[in-house]
Amino acid sequence: MAEIVLVDDHPVVRLGLRAVLAEEPDLAVVGEAARVEDAVRAVDLRRPDLVVLDVRLEGRSSGPDLCRTLKELPARPAVLVLTARAAAEEITAMYLAGADSFVDQTMPPDQLVATVRATLEGRRVWVPRPRPAGGRGRPGADRLRERLTPREREVLSLLLQRRTNAEIADTLRLGLPTVKTHVSAVLRKLGLARRLDLFVDVA
Repeated sequence: MAEIVLVDDHPVVRLGLRAVLAEEPDLAVVGEAARVEDAVRAVDLRRPDLVVLDVRLEGRSSGPDLCRTLKELPARPAVLVLTARAAAEEITAMYLAGADSFVDQTMPPDQLVATVRATLEGRRVWVPRPRPAGGRGRPGADRLRERLTPREREVLSLLLQRRTNAEIADTLRLGLPTVKTHVSAVLRKLGLARRLDLFVDVA
């Protein structure tokens, strides 16, 4: 039985998630939290296999901060980000914080359950649908974030939105060879062989 803690500052969202997961005999919600501080206590106490959390939370810190904290706990749970809205920089921040999966709350229940199971199995599901602007845990995420230049972080944001090299060049107003160089640098620093390794879709 896989144990799950839900972290979201909207009670209705937590209620809906609990109802969906309760239908699955191999999944059990063992804790809930609305605030970052309560989430850390719940995870430290229950040592769940998976934490489902939102990008924006109540408390002194944000979703990425909480994700980094969870990945430093002895239990080291898998982290699935489930959010209704996220800016490009938030998507990148969650990736670099060590989140295992990132999906939109509009995902149908059956796909959500499939995503939960895939994440528990150590597969990354990264299917963000960011709004317009205005394997497990990736150790060393803080160091990776520091090693990426500001331009490389911009490129990563666009890669996570599934933009092509031509689209990245157009968005950032760069030449295509320059974009290819940045993409290669980002993938190398993240320890990935190809851009498709950023994603694992669940049908």
